[in-house]
Amino acid sequence: MKHKKFITIFILTALLAVLFSGFFSTGAQGSEGVVQTVKIGLFFGDNTLPSANLQNKIGSGFMFGFYDSGRNFNYLGETEETKITMMKDWNMYISGGAYYDKKPDSYSGVVGCYHVKLPGVYGSFQEASQAAAAYENAFPAYYNGVWNVCAGNYTSYDEALSANDSYGLGGEPMTASEYCITVTVTGTNKILFEYDCGSGTGLAVVPKPENEEKPETWFKGFRYNGGFQYLRLTGKDLTVINYVDIEDYVKGIVPYEMDPSWPIEALKAQALCARTYGASHIGLHKSYGFDLCNTVCCQVYQGQNRATEISNGAVDATAGQYILYDGQFCKTFFHSSDGGATEDSENVFHEALPYIRGVRDDYEKTVNTGYSNWSFTYTADEITWILQAKGYNCGNIVSITPTYTAMGNIYSLKFTDDNGRNWTFSKYDASCILYSSTLKKYTYSMRFRIETPGGSGTVLCINNANNTVEDPGTLYAIGSGEYIASLGGTGEVTVLTGAGLEDIKISGGSATLSADSYIVSGSGWGHNVGMSQYGAKAMANLGYTYEDIIKFYYTGVTIGGVI
Repeated sequence: MKHKKFITIFILTALLAVLFSGFFSTGAQGSEGVVQTVKIGLFFGDNTLPSANLQNKIGSGFMFGFYDSGRNFNYLGETEETKITMMKDWNMYISGGAYYDKKPDSYSGVVGCYHVKLPGVYGSFQEASQAAAAYENAFPAYYNGVWNVCAGNYTSYDEALSANDSYGLGGEPMTASEYCITVTVTGTNKILFEYDCGSGTGLAVVPKPENEEKPETWFKGFRYNGGFQYLRLTGKDLTVINYVDIEDYVKGIVPYEMDPSWPIEALKAQALCARTYGASHIGLHKSYGFDLCNTVCCQVYQGQNRATEISNGAVDATAGQYILYDGQFCKTFFHSSDGGATEDSENVFHEALPYIRGVRDDYEKTVNTGYSNWSFTYTADEITWILQAKGYNCGNIVSITPTYTAMGNIYSLKFTDDNGRNWTFSKYDASCILYSSTLKKYTYSMRFRIETPGGSGTVLCINNANNTVEDPGTLYAIGSGEYIASLGGTGEVTVLTGAGLEDIKISGGSATLSADSYIVSGSGWGHNVGMSQYGAKAMANLGYTYEDIIKFYYTGVTIGGVI
Protein backbone atom coordinates (compact mmCIF):
# COMPACT_ATOMS: atom_id res chain seq x y z
CA MET A 1 0.00 0.00 0.00
CA LYS A 2 1.37 3.38 -0.94
CA HIS A 3 1.17 5.79 1.97
CA LYS A 4 0.08 9.40 1.78
CA LYS A 5 2.81 11.96 1.66
CA PHE A 6 1.93 14.89 3.94
CA ILE A 7 3.50 18.26 3.22
CA THR A 8 3.31 20.70 6.11
CA ILE A 9 3.53 24.39 5.24
CA PHE A 10 2.81 27.60 7.08
CA ILE A 11 0.43 29.86 5.23
CA LEU A 12 -2.18 32.49 5.92
CA THR A 13 -5.78 31.32 5.66
CA ALA A 14 -8.84 33.40 5.05
CA LEU A 15 -11.46 33.23 7.76
CA LEU A 16 -14.94 32.52 6.48
CA ALA A 17 -17.97 33.80 8.36
CA VAL A 18 -20.92 31.43 8.54
CA LEU A 19 -24.32 33.05 8.79
CA PHE A 20 -27.50 31.44 10.09
CA SER A 21 -30.95 32.58 9.10
CA GLY A 22 -32.70 30.97 12.08
CA PHE A 23 -32.67 28.37 14.82
CA PHE A 24 -34.83 25.30 14.28
CA SER A 25 -35.47 23.33 17.45
CA THR A 26 -37.97 20.64 16.55
CA GLY A 27 -39.04 18.88 19.71
CA ALA A 28 -36.97 21.10 21.99
CA GLN A 29 -38.58 22.73 24.99
CA GLY A 30 -37.81 26.12 26.42
CA SER A 31 -36.02 26.20 29.75
CA GLU A 32 -39.29 27.12 31.41
CA GLY A 33 -40.68 23.75 30.30
CA VAL A 34 -38.31 21.48 32.22
CA VAL A 35 -39.85 18.13 33.14
CA GLN A 36 -38.68 16.70 36.46
CA THR A 37 -40.01 13.17 35.90
CA VAL A 38 -38.93 11.54 32.67
CA LYS A 39 -40.37 8.43 31.03
CA ILE A 40 -37.72 6.01 29.78
CA GLY A 41 -38.57 3.03 27.61
CA LEU A 42 -36.85 -0.13 28.84
CA PHE A 43 -38.59 -2.74 26.67
CA PHE A 44 -40.66 -1.70 23.66
CA GLY A 45 -41.25 -2.19 19.97
CA ASP A 46 -39.84 -5.53 18.86
CA ASN A 47 -38.58 -6.18 22.42
CA THR A 48 -41.82 -6.13 24.37
CA LEU A 49 -42.18 -8.78 27.09
CA PRO A 50 -44.89 -11.35 27.85
CA SER A 51 -44.01 -10.95 31.54
CA ALA A 52 -41.74 -8.74 33.66
CA ASN A 53 -40.48 -9.40 37.19
CA LEU A 54 -39.70 -6.81 39.87
CA GLN A 55 -37.88 -7.34 43.15
CA ASN A 56 -37.18 -4.89 45.95
CA LYS A 57 -33.53 -4.00 46.39
CA ILE A 58 -34.39 -1.19 48.79
CA GLY A 59 -38.09 -1.15 49.65
CA SER A 60 -40.85 -3.08 51.40
CA GLY A 61 -43.31 -4.17 48.73
CA PHE A 62 -45.06 -2.31 45.94
CA MET A 63 -47.94 0.08 45.32
CA PHE A 64 -50.34 -0.27 42.38
CA GLY A 65 -51.94 2.59 40.50
CA PHE A 66 -51.68 4.59 37.30
CA TYR A 67 -49.89 7.68 36.02
CA ASP A 68 -52.01 10.62 34.89
CA SER A 69 -51.20 13.05 32.08
CA GLY A 70 -49.19 15.17 34.52
CA ARG A 71 -46.91 12.19 35.27
CA ASN A 72 -48.33 11.94 38.78
CA PHE A 73 -48.80 8.54 40.39
CA ASN A 74 -52.38 7.81 41.42
CA TYR A 75 -52.54 5.21 44.19
CA LEU A 76 -54.96 2.29 44.00
CA GLY A 77 -53.58 -0.37 46.35
CA GLU A 78 -50.48 -2.20 47.51
CA THR A 79 -48.84 -5.47 48.44
CA GLU A 80 -46.15 -6.47 50.91
CA GLU A 81 -44.78 -9.04 48.47
CA THR A 82 -41.21 -8.13 47.51
CA LYS A 83 -41.08 -10.24 44.33
CA ILE A 84 -43.91 -9.71 41.86
CA THR A 85 -44.49 -10.31 38.17
CA MET A 86 -46.58 -8.30 35.75
CA MET A 87 -47.82 -10.22 32.70
CA LYS A 88 -50.28 -9.99 29.89
CA ASP A 89 -53.64 -11.53 30.80
CA TRP A 90 -52.98 -14.69 28.85
CA ASN A 91 -52.58 -18.39 29.56
CA MET A 92 -49.06 -18.25 31.01
CA TYR A 93 -47.15 -21.44 31.80
CA ILE A 94 -44.69 -21.65 34.69
CA SER A 95 -41.46 -23.56 34.13
CA GLY A 96 -38.35 -23.17 36.26
CA GLY A 97 -39.86 -20.15 37.96
CA ALA A 98 -40.29 -18.29 34.64
CA TYR A 99 -43.46 -17.58 32.66
CA TYR A 100 -44.08 -18.59 29.04
CA ASP A 101 -46.95 -17.67 26.75
CA LYS A 102 -46.42 -20.85 24.71
CA LYS A 103 -46.86 -24.21 26.38
CA PRO A 104 -43.44 -25.75 27.11
CA ASP A 105 -42.75 -29.49 27.13
CA SER A 106 -42.99 -29.49 30.91
CA TYR A 107 -44.38 -26.93 33.34
CA SER A 108 -45.28 -26.73 37.00
CA GLY A 109 -48.33 -24.50 36.83
CA VAL A 110 -50.51 -22.18 34.76
CA VAL A 111 -51.79 -18.66 35.25
CA GLY A 112 -55.05 -18.90 33.33
CA CYS A 113 -56.67 -15.83 31.83
CA TYR A 114 -60.26 -16.91 32.54
CA HIS A 115 -61.82 -16.11 35.91
CA VAL A 116 -65.16 -16.01 37.68
CA LYS A 117 -66.17 -12.43 38.35
CA LEU A 118 -68.11 -12.52 41.58
CA PRO A 119 -71.26 -10.47 42.18
CA GLY A 120 -70.99 -6.94 43.50
CA VAL A 121 -68.75 -3.91 43.09
CA TYR A 122 -66.58 -2.19 45.68
CA GLY A 123 -65.36 1.26 46.55
CA SER A 124 -61.64 0.61 46.88
CA PHE A 125 -58.77 -1.85 46.64
CA GLN A 126 -59.03 -2.44 50.38
CA GLU A 127 -62.75 -3.28 50.23
CA ALA A 128 -62.25 -5.59 47.25
CA SER A 129 -59.29 -7.28 48.97
CA GLN A 130 -61.34 -7.90 52.12
CA ALA A 131 -64.13 -9.43 50.05
CA ALA A 132 -61.66 -11.59 48.12
CA ALA A 133 -60.25 -13.00 51.37
CA ALA A 134 -63.50 -14.93 51.87
CA TYR A 135 -62.81 -17.05 48.78
CA GLU A 136 -60.01 -19.36 47.71
CA ASN A 137 -57.73 -17.93 45.00
CA ALA A 138 -59.72 -14.69 44.71
CA PHE A 139 -58.23 -11.25 44.05
CA PRO A 140 -59.21 -7.61 43.54
CA ALA A 141 -59.59 -6.41 39.95
CA TYR A 142 -59.87 -2.86 38.63
CA TYR A 143 -61.77 -2.94 35.35
CA ASN A 144 -62.53 0.38 33.64
CA GLY A 145 -62.68 2.31 36.89
CA VAL A 146 -64.81 -0.24 38.78
CA TRP A 147 -63.59 -2.47 41.62
CA ASN A 148 -64.50 -6.15 41.28
CA VAL A 149 -63.49 -9.43 42.86
CA CYS A 150 -62.52 -12.37 40.66
CA ALA A 151 -61.89 -15.96 41.68
CA GLY A 152 -59.63 -18.61 40.20
CA ASN A 153 -57.62 -18.67 37.01
CA TYR A 154 -58.54 -21.07 34.25
CA THR A 155 -57.31 -21.78 30.74
CA SER A 156 -60.76 -21.68 29.08
CA TYR A 157 -64.24 -20.25 29.43
CA ASP A 158 -65.63 -23.75 29.93
CA GLU A 159 -63.28 -24.40 32.86
CA ALA A 160 -64.35 -21.14 34.48
CA LEU A 161 -68.02 -21.97 33.86
CA SER A 162 -67.59 -25.42 35.40
CA ALA A 163 -65.88 -23.97 38.49
CA ASN A 164 -68.63 -21.36 38.90
CA ASP A 165 -71.29 -24.09 38.84
CA SER A 166 -69.36 -26.60 40.98
CA TYR A 167 -68.59 -24.16 43.76
CA GLY A 168 -71.90 -22.31 43.57
CA LEU A 169 -70.10 -18.97 43.22
CA GLY A 170 -73.02 -17.29 41.50
CA GLY A 171 -70.60 -15.30 39.37
CA GLU A 172 -69.88 -14.69 35.72
CA PRO A 173 -67.16 -16.60 33.80
CA MET A 174 -65.10 -14.05 31.92
CA THR A 175 -61.78 -12.92 30.57
CA ALA A 176 -60.66 -9.31 30.45
CA SER A 177 -59.73 -7.27 27.38
CA GLU A 178 -56.53 -7.48 25.36
CA TYR A 179 -55.15 -4.58 27.44
CA CYS A 180 -55.45 -6.32 30.81
CA ILE A 181 -52.36 -6.79 32.99
CA THR A 182 -52.16 -9.47 35.68
CA VAL A 183 -49.92 -9.25 38.76
CA THR A 184 -48.72 -12.44 40.46
CA VAL A 185 -46.31 -13.49 43.16
CA THR A 186 -43.21 -14.29 41.11
CA GLY A 187 -42.84 -17.95 40.20
CA THR A 188 -46.39 -18.87 41.25
CA ASN A 189 -49.92 -18.71 39.85
CA LYS A 190 -51.15 -16.65 42.81
CA ILE A 191 -52.81 -13.56 41.35
CA LEU A 192 -52.52 -10.41 43.47
CA PHE A 193 -54.31 -7.93 41.23
CA GLU A 194 -55.62 -7.30 37.73
CA TYR A 195 -55.78 -3.95 35.96
CA ASP A 196 -57.71 -3.28 32.77
CA CYS A 197 -58.68 0.27 31.84
CA GLY A 198 -58.43 -0.03 28.06
CA SER A 199 -55.83 1.19 25.59
CA GLY A 200 -55.47 4.69 27.01
CA THR A 201 -53.69 3.80 30.22
CA GLY A 202 -51.45 1.21 31.81
CA LEU A 203 -50.68 -0.26 35.20
CA ALA A 204 -48.17 1.66 37.33
CA VAL A 205 -46.11 -0.13 39.98
CA VAL A 206 -44.05 1.89 42.47
CA PRO A 207 -41.81 0.44 45.22
CA LYS A 208 -42.82 1.26 48.80
CA PRO A 209 -40.14 3.19 50.72
CA GLU A 210 -38.31 1.52 53.58
CA ASN A 211 -36.77 3.44 56.50
CA GLU A 212 -36.94 6.66 54.46
CA GLU A 213 -34.32 5.32 52.05
CA LYS A 214 -34.75 5.98 48.35
CA PRO A 215 -36.20 2.75 46.89
CA GLU A 216 -34.27 0.71 44.35
CA THR A 217 -35.80 -2.09 42.32
CA TRP A 218 -34.21 -5.03 40.54
CA PHE A 219 -35.44 -5.47 36.98
CA LYS A 220 -33.69 -7.71 34.45
CA GLY A 221 -30.46 -7.61 36.45
CA PHE A 222 -30.35 -3.81 36.79
CA ARG A 223 -31.19 -1.59 39.76
CA TYR A 224 -33.57 1.26 39.03
CA ASN A 225 -34.96 4.19 40.96
CA GLY A 226 -38.49 5.41 40.38
CA GLY A 227 -41.62 3.57 39.29
CA PHE A 228 -42.68 1.41 36.37
CA GLN A 229 -45.52 1.49 33.89
CA TYR A 230 -46.81 -1.45 31.85
CA LEU A 231 -48.69 -0.90 28.60
CA ARG A 232 -50.12 -3.37 26.12
CA LEU A 233 -50.00 -0.98 23.17
CA THR A 234 -50.65 -3.67 20.57
CA GLY A 235 -52.95 -5.72 22.77
CA LYS A 236 -50.16 -8.27 23.09
CA ASP A 237 -46.92 -8.07 25.08
CA LEU A 238 -45.82 -5.47 27.64
CA THR A 239 -44.08 -2.20 26.95
CA VAL A 240 -42.10 -1.42 30.12
CA ILE A 241 -41.42 2.21 31.05
CA ASN A 242 -39.40 3.62 33.95
CA TYR A 243 -40.81 6.84 35.45
CA VAL A 244 -37.79 8.41 37.13
CA ASP A 245 -36.59 11.76 38.46
CA ILE A 246 -34.33 13.42 35.90
CA GLU A 247 -31.37 13.50 38.32
CA ASP A 248 -31.64 9.75 38.97
CA TYR A 249 -31.99 9.27 35.22
CA VAL A 250 -28.70 11.11 34.68
CA LYS A 251 -27.03 8.98 37.37
CA GLY A 252 -28.07 5.94 35.35
CA ILE A 253 -26.47 7.35 32.19
CA VAL A 254 -23.13 8.85 33.18
CA PRO A 255 -21.33 5.61 34.19
CA TYR A 256 -22.55 3.86 31.03
CA GLU A 257 -21.80 6.62 28.55
CA MET A 258 -18.44 7.48 30.15
CA ASP A 259 -15.99 5.45 32.21
CA PRO A 260 -16.80 6.35 35.85
CA SER A 261 -13.07 6.32 36.68
CA TRP A 262 -12.44 9.29 34.37
CA PRO A 263 -11.65 12.77 35.75
CA ILE A 264 -14.51 14.38 37.65
CA GLU A 265 -14.68 17.41 35.33
CA ALA A 266 -15.23 15.13 32.33
CA LEU A 267 -17.97 13.30 34.24
CA LYS A 268 -19.59 16.63 35.10
CA ALA A 269 -19.56 17.60 31.43
CA GLN A 270 -21.18 14.26 30.59
CA ALA A 271 -23.81 14.81 33.26
CA LEU A 272 -24.67 18.22 31.80
CA CYS A 273 -24.93 16.75 28.31
CA ALA A 274 -27.09 13.84 29.47
CA ARG A 275 -29.44 16.03 31.52
CA THR A 276 -29.85 18.60 28.75
CA TYR A 277 -30.29 15.96 26.07
CA GLY A 278 -33.08 14.40 28.12
CA ALA A 279 -34.78 17.74 28.76
CA SER A 280 -34.61 18.71 25.08
CA HIS A 281 -36.08 15.42 23.84
CA ILE A 282 -39.17 15.02 26.02
CA GLY A 283 -41.76 13.11 23.99
CA LEU A 284 -39.27 11.89 21.37
CA HIS A 285 -40.85 8.41 21.47
CA LYS A 286 -44.38 9.46 22.38
CA SER A 287 -45.87 6.92 19.96
CA TYR A 288 -44.56 4.25 22.34
CA GLY A 289 -45.78 6.12 25.42
CA PHE A 290 -42.43 7.40 26.69
CA ASP A 291 -39.90 10.20 26.20
CA LEU A 292 -36.58 8.54 25.49
CA CYS A 293 -35.32 4.99 25.13
CA ASN A 294 -32.47 3.37 27.05
CA THR A 295 -30.25 2.61 24.04
CA VAL A 296 -27.65 4.46 21.98
CA CYS A 297 -30.57 5.71 19.86
CA CYS A 298 -31.02 8.21 22.71
CA GLN A 299 -28.65 7.65 25.63
CA VAL A 300 -27.52 4.42 27.27
CA TYR A 301 -29.44 4.17 30.56
CA GLN A 302 -29.22 1.09 32.78
CA GLY A 303 -29.89 2.30 36.28
CA GLN A 304 -27.54 2.26 39.23
CA ASN A 305 -25.39 -0.87 38.74
CA ARG A 306 -22.27 0.96 37.54
CA ALA A 307 -22.83 4.16 39.46
CA THR A 308 -20.01 5.12 41.80
CA GLU A 309 -19.61 7.75 44.47
CA ILE A 310 -17.60 9.78 41.95
CA SER A 311 -20.06 9.48 39.07
CA ASN A 312 -23.03 10.25 41.32
CA GLY A 313 -21.04 13.14 42.78
CA ALA A 314 -20.56 14.58 39.29
CA VAL A 315 -24.33 14.52 38.79
CA ASP A 316 -25.01 16.05 42.21
CA ALA A 317 -22.42 18.79 41.61
CA THR A 318 -24.25 19.89 38.46
CA ALA A 319 -27.80 19.14 39.63
CA GLY A 320 -30.38 21.35 37.97
CA GLN A 321 -27.89 22.81 35.49
CA TYR A 322 -28.54 22.77 31.75
CA ILE A 323 -26.80 23.85 28.57
CA LEU A 324 -28.79 26.70 27.05
CA TYR A 325 -28.73 28.75 23.87
CA ASP A 326 -30.93 31.81 23.64
CA GLY A 327 -33.08 30.52 26.49
CA GLN A 328 -33.62 27.10 24.92
CA PHE A 329 -32.36 23.69 25.94
CA CYS A 330 -29.62 22.60 23.56
CA LYS A 331 -29.71 19.31 21.76
CA THR A 332 -26.51 18.12 23.31
CA PHE A 333 -25.34 15.40 20.94
CA PHE A 334 -22.10 13.71 21.94
CA HIS A 335 -19.89 10.91 20.67
CA SER A 336 -16.87 8.87 21.67
CA SER A 337 -14.06 10.58 19.73
CA ASP A 338 -13.87 13.01 16.81
CA GLY A 339 -10.43 12.05 15.48
CA GLY A 340 -9.34 15.68 15.22
CA ALA A 341 -12.43 17.75 14.43
CA THR A 342 -16.12 17.83 15.22
CA GLU A 343 -18.66 18.86 12.60
CA ASP A 344 -21.48 21.32 11.92
CA SER A 345 -24.75 19.58 12.79
CA GLU A 346 -26.31 20.11 9.34
CA ASN A 347 -23.38 18.37 7.66
CA VAL A 348 -24.19 15.16 9.53
CA PHE A 349 -27.87 15.30 10.41
CA HIS A 350 -30.44 17.70 8.95
CA GLU A 351 -30.88 20.53 11.41
CA ALA A 352 -28.55 23.54 11.48
CA LEU A 353 -27.99 24.20 15.17
CA PRO A 354 -26.07 27.43 15.82
CA TYR A 355 -24.45 26.01 18.94
CA ILE A 356 -23.15 22.89 17.19
CA ARG A 357 -20.39 24.21 14.95
CA GLY A 358 -17.41 22.12 13.98
CA VAL A 359 -14.25 22.75 16.00
CA ARG A 360 -10.67 21.64 15.48
CA ASP A 361 -9.82 19.38 18.38
CA ASP A 362 -6.16 19.12 19.34
CA TYR A 363 -6.96 17.81 22.82
CA GLU A 364 -7.91 14.29 21.77
CA LYS A 365 -4.42 13.47 20.55
CA THR A 366 -3.16 13.69 24.14
CA VAL A 367 -5.12 10.55 25.13
CA ASN A 368 -5.45 7.06 23.72
CA THR A 369 -8.91 6.79 22.20
CA GLY A 370 -8.32 3.38 20.68
CA TYR A 371 -9.44 4.75 17.31
CA SER A 372 -6.90 7.45 16.53
CA ASN A 373 -6.03 5.67 13.27
CA TRP A 374 -7.86 3.01 11.32
CA SER A 375 -7.70 1.89 7.73
CA PHE A 376 -9.34 -0.68 5.45
CA THR A 377 -8.76 -1.57 1.82
CA TYR A 378 -11.83 -2.34 -0.27
CA THR A 379 -11.78 -3.92 -3.69
CA ALA A 380 -14.16 -2.54 -6.30
CA ASP A 381 -15.95 -5.91 -6.23
CA GLU A 382 -16.43 -5.62 -2.46
CA ILE A 383 -17.89 -2.14 -2.77
CA THR A 384 -20.23 -3.38 -5.49
CA TRP A 385 -21.31 -6.26 -3.27
CA ILE A 386 -21.90 -3.94 -0.27
CA LEU A 387 -24.17 -1.65 -2.29
CA GLN A 388 -26.08 -4.55 -3.78
CA ALA A 389 -26.45 -6.22 -0.36
CA LYS A 390 -27.95 -2.97 0.93
CA GLY A 391 -30.57 -2.99 -1.81
CA TYR A 392 -29.01 -0.83 -4.54
CA ASN A 393 -29.37 -2.28 -8.04
CA CYS A 394 -25.97 -1.23 -9.29
CA GLY A 395 -23.57 -2.73 -11.78
CA ASN A 396 -19.85 -2.97 -11.17
CA ILE A 397 -18.60 0.14 -9.38
CA VAL A 398 -15.89 1.77 -11.46
CA SER A 399 -15.31 5.08 -9.65
CA ILE A 400 -15.92 6.93 -6.41
CA THR A 401 -16.12 10.69 -5.93
CA PRO A 402 -15.76 11.84 -2.31
CA THR A 403 -16.40 15.35 -1.03
CA TYR A 404 -15.36 16.75 2.34
CA THR A 405 -16.47 19.47 4.69
CA ALA A 406 -14.39 22.46 5.67
CA MET A 407 -13.44 20.56 8.83
CA GLY A 408 -12.00 17.70 6.79
CA ASN A 409 -14.80 15.20 7.52
CA ILE A 410 -16.59 13.18 4.87
CA TYR A 411 -19.63 14.90 3.37
CA SER A 412 -20.63 12.73 0.43
CA LEU A 413 -19.65 9.68 -1.60
CA LYS A 414 -20.78 9.27 -5.19
CA PHE A 415 -20.48 5.79 -6.66
CA THR A 416 -20.57 5.27 -10.43
CA ASP A 417 -21.09 1.87 -12.04
CA ASP A 418 -20.05 0.55 -15.46
CA ASN A 419 -23.41 1.60 -16.90
CA GLY A 420 -22.78 5.24 -15.98
CA ARG A 421 -25.39 5.29 -13.20
CA ASN A 422 -24.68 7.15 -9.97
CA TRP A 423 -25.60 6.67 -6.33
CA THR A 424 -24.75 9.49 -3.93
CA PHE A 425 -24.79 9.21 -0.15
CA SER A 426 -24.46 12.37 1.91
CA LYS A 427 -23.98 13.39 5.52
CA TYR A 428 -24.41 10.57 8.03
CA ASP A 429 -25.34 8.13 5.26
CA ALA A 430 -21.92 8.73 3.70
CA SER A 431 -20.25 7.65 6.92
CA CYS A 432 -21.94 4.27 7.11
CA ILE A 433 -22.59 3.13 3.54
CA LEU A 434 -19.27 1.25 3.42
CA TYR A 435 -19.80 -0.31 6.85
CA SER A 436 -19.89 -4.11 6.48
CA SER A 437 -19.92 -6.52 9.41
CA THR A 438 -19.79 -9.39 6.94
CA LEU A 439 -16.51 -8.19 5.44
CA LYS A 440 -15.34 -6.89 8.83
CA LYS A 441 -14.60 -3.51 7.28
CA TYR A 442 -15.87 -0.41 8.98
CA THR A 443 -16.02 3.36 8.79
CA TYR A 444 -16.12 4.24 12.45
CA SER A 445 -16.70 8.00 12.20
CA MET A 446 -17.32 10.90 9.84
CA ARG A 447 -13.60 11.61 9.76
CA PHE A 448 -12.11 9.53 6.98
CA ARG A 449 -10.65 9.93 3.54
CA ILE A 450 -10.72 7.64 0.54
CA GLU A 451 -7.89 7.28 -1.98
CA THR A 452 -6.53 4.84 -4.53
CA PRO A 453 -3.26 2.97 -3.92
CA GLY A 454 -2.01 4.11 -7.31
CA GLY A 455 -2.61 7.81 -6.70
CA SER A 456 0.08 10.27 -5.72
CA GLY A 457 -1.53 10.65 -2.31
CA THR A 458 -0.12 14.16 -1.87
CA VAL A 459 -2.23 16.18 0.54
CA LEU A 460 -1.81 19.87 1.39
CA CYS A 461 -1.89 20.48 5.16
CA ILE A 462 -1.47 23.32 7.63
CA ASN A 463 0.89 22.61 10.54
CA ASN A 464 -0.06 18.93 10.94
CA ALA A 465 -1.47 16.01 9.01
CA ASN A 466 -4.91 16.28 10.65
CA ASN A 467 -5.41 19.83 9.35
CA THR A 468 -5.85 19.14 5.64
CA VAL A 469 -6.77 21.89 3.17
CA GLU A 470 -10.20 21.30 1.69
CA ASP A 471 -10.62 24.57 -0.22
CA PRO A 472 -7.36 25.83 -1.77
CA GLY A 473 -9.14 28.99 -2.85
CA THR A 474 -9.03 30.20 0.75
CA LEU A 475 -5.20 30.05 0.92
CA TYR A 476 -2.99 33.14 0.75
CA ALA A 477 0.77 33.66 0.54
CA ILE A 478 2.74 36.60 1.93
CA GLY A 479 5.36 37.96 -0.48
CA SER A 480 8.00 40.67 -0.28
CA GLY A 481 6.86 44.09 0.84
CA GLU A 482 4.02 42.45 2.77
CA TYR A 483 2.35 41.66 -0.54
CA ILE A 484 -0.53 39.22 0.01
CA ALA A 485 -1.94 37.16 -2.84
CA SER A 486 -4.43 34.33 -3.13
CA LEU A 487 -3.04 30.97 -4.23
CA GLY A 488 -6.25 30.39 -6.14
CA GLY A 489 -8.29 27.26 -6.42
CA THR A 490 -6.19 25.45 -9.03
CA GLY A 491 -2.70 25.38 -10.44
CA GLU A 492 0.76 24.40 -9.22
CA VAL A 493 2.63 25.90 -6.29
CA THR A 494 6.10 25.44 -4.87
CA VAL A 495 6.36 24.82 -1.13
CA LEU A 496 9.28 24.54 1.23
CA THR A 497 9.34 21.19 2.99
CA GLY A 498 11.83 19.42 5.22
CA ALA A 499 13.26 17.84 2.07
CA GLY A 500 13.58 21.16 0.24
CA LEU A 501 11.45 22.85 -2.41
CA GLU A 502 8.72 20.72 -3.91
CA ASP A 503 6.08 21.40 -6.55
CA ILE A 504 2.53 20.25 -5.86
CA LYS A 505 -0.70 20.66 -7.72
CA ILE A 506 -3.77 22.03 -5.97
CA SER A 507 -7.32 21.94 -7.22
CA GLY A 508 -10.66 22.91 -5.84
CA GLY A 509 -13.69 20.63 -5.61
CA SER A 510 -13.44 16.87 -5.46
CA ALA A 511 -11.49 14.31 -7.42
CA THR A 512 -13.01 11.21 -8.97
CA LEU A 513 -11.13 8.06 -8.03
CA SER A 514 -11.10 5.08 -10.38
CA ALA A 515 -9.27 1.90 -9.48
CA ASP A 516 -9.60 -1.79 -8.64
CA SER A 517 -9.22 -1.04 -4.94
CA TYR A 518 -9.62 1.87 -2.55
CA ILE A 519 -8.02 2.75 0.78
CA VAL A 520 -10.37 4.16 3.40
CA SER A 521 -8.47 5.59 6.36
CA GLY A 522 -9.66 7.70 9.23
CA SER A 523 -9.82 8.38 12.93
CA GLY A 524 -12.44 8.73 15.63
CA TRP A 525 -15.56 6.85 16.65
CA GLY A 526 -19.07 8.23 16.30
CA HIS A 527 -20.97 10.90 14.40
CA ASN A 528 -18.58 13.83 15.21
CA VAL A 529 -21.44 16.07 16.35
CA GLY A 530 -21.16 17.91 19.66
CA MET A 531 -18.93 16.86 22.53
CA SER A 532 -16.17 14.31 22.12
CA GLN A 533 -16.10 12.18 25.25
CA TYR A 534 -12.40 11.41 24.88
CA GLY A 535 -11.80 15.07 24.16
CA ALA A 536 -13.58 15.91 27.42
CA LYS A 537 -11.31 13.46 29.22
CA ALA A 538 -8.24 15.03 27.62
CA MET A 539 -9.32 18.55 28.55
CA ALA A 540 -10.04 17.48 32.13
CA ASN A 541 -6.60 15.87 32.33
CA LEU A 542 -5.12 19.23 31.33
CA GLY A 543 -6.95 21.05 34.12
CA TYR A 544 -9.96 22.43 32.24
CA THR A 545 -13.30 22.61 34.06
CA TYR A 546 -16.58 21.15 32.87
CA GLU A 547 -17.68 24.67 31.88
CA ASP A 548 -14.56 24.98 29.70
CA ILE A 549 -15.28 21.62 28.09
CA ILE A 550 -18.91 22.42 27.36
CA LYS A 551 -18.16 25.85 25.91
CA PHE A 552 -15.41 24.44 23.71
CA TYR A 553 -17.65 21.87 22.05
CA TYR A 554 -20.90 23.89 22.04
CA THR A 555 -20.58 27.35 20.53
CA GLY A 556 -22.09 30.39 22.27
CA VAL A 557 -23.91 28.47 25.01
CA THR A 558 -24.58 29.35 28.64
CA ILE A 559 -24.79 27.00 31.60
CA GLY A 560 -27.35 27.52 34.31
CA GLY A 561 -30.37 26.37 36.23
CA VAL A 562 -33.99 26.91 35.29
CA ILE A 563 -36.85 28.47 37.18
